[in-house]
Order: sequence, then structure tokens, then C-alpha cells
Amino acid sequence: MVKAWYIDGEELVTDEKVKRSERHLNPPQYISLDELRHRTGVQCERVNVDKYDTDDSLQEICREKGYQYSDILDIHPQRLENYHDKLAAFYTEHMHPDDEVRLVLKGSAYFDVRDVDNNWIRIGVERGDMLNLVGGTYHRFTLDCDGYGKLFRLFGSKADWSSFNRPADSHPARIAYVEKAVMGF
Repeated sequence: MVKAWYIDGEELVTDEKVKRSERHLNPPQYISLDELRHRTGVQCERVNVDKYDTDDSLQEICREKGYQYSDILDIHPQRLENYHDKLAAFYTEHMHPDDEVRLVLKGSAYFDVRDVDNNWIRIGVERGDMLNLVGGTYHRFTLDCDGYGKLFRLFGSKADWSSFNRPADSHPARIAYVEKAVMGF
């Protein structure tokens, strides 16, 4: 189940941080999914991953949003070439011109997104969670301590992995994102 909370911008997932969190020494400031959408434009859905390729609700989302292409990203040291380099690239703050839609098939992970006030919000996702990050959203991605995740990725009319590291404030997608943020998501 998706959970979201404010974090310090440099926070990384480590076994020690998980242990401290479990002891509630530094409890997170959780926000609702409605507040997450309001502050970032990020939308969350639950999908039955046992039938994701035939799930009617997922098919409806694809029709509604115009997603025509998909693939699977298997983030595992033995299955992803240059695993550590890819994780470092995913964790570098960036944005995409198009929406980033990810459904977690296996494992769990974190998406960090900037809110309208430029603060970091961490979004914890697990199996069955699907996120839609609006094109132009500054974000980064990391796995949890298990170091594994399998993601179903959705794209518009073509697969586009283009990303632009921050700062990319003059990019048309970022300008459109800021306009949406000002008007309200």
C-alpha cells in the first residue's frame, strides 16, 4: 500500500535508518494520498498484479491516458546490466518530458518527488502499487534494503526513457508542470 511522507533531501535507505524508523526515534510525517496528489500531481492506483496484463481497471487506465506501450524493468544485480550504475542514475534527481507510470510487480521501492514548495516527499511502494508521476516532475528512485524490484512500465505512443537531470527548469515539460502546480493539480 502506498505511503508518503516528508523527508530530508539527502535521506537514503539503509539498514540502520530502517532500524531507527522501526524504533520510532524519528517518526515520519505522513501525508494522505489526496495531499500527495494536491502537492505533487502524483496519482496512485492499486492493481491486481496476478492479472495485471488482463486486468480491466488497468486496461481502462491505459485507454483513458493513451498508454500504448509497456515493458518490464527487472532491477536485480544478476538481471540488470550495470546494476549499480543504473541505480545511481535512477537516484540522481531528474524529470521526464512524459508521465512516468510504474506498477510494482515484485519487491518494494521508493520514489522521492518534489512538492510545490520544493520539499522532498518519499513515496513507498510495494507489489500492486501503481504511480503516475506527471511529466516535468522532479524525482528520483531507489530500492529498499532488499535491493530488488520488478516494475511494469507504461508509456504513451512510444517507449521514451528520456530524462533530464536537474536543473531543467527551461524544459517545456517542466514549464508545463509548474503551470499545473500553480493552477492546482
